[in-house]
Amino acid sequence: MKEPFLKILGIIIIGIFIVLLSWIVTCGFIKLITICFGWTFKWSIATGIWLILLLLEATLKPESK
Repeated sequence: MKEPFLKILGIIIIGIFIVLLSWIVTCGFIKLITICFGWTFKWSIATGIWLILLLLEATLKPESK
């Protein structure tokens, strides 16, 4: 009973880590772009762009045969 729970917990933790890493990398790129153009960086806007990219990836991903 303990082993399947630990496997599921491990998968959930790895999934959260991957999503967090994706968010950090995307916000980092957006921060670099805003620095290059002299724009004001906001975490809320960067997070919104990240969420839009996730939605686009989920909806526009081609189906494999």
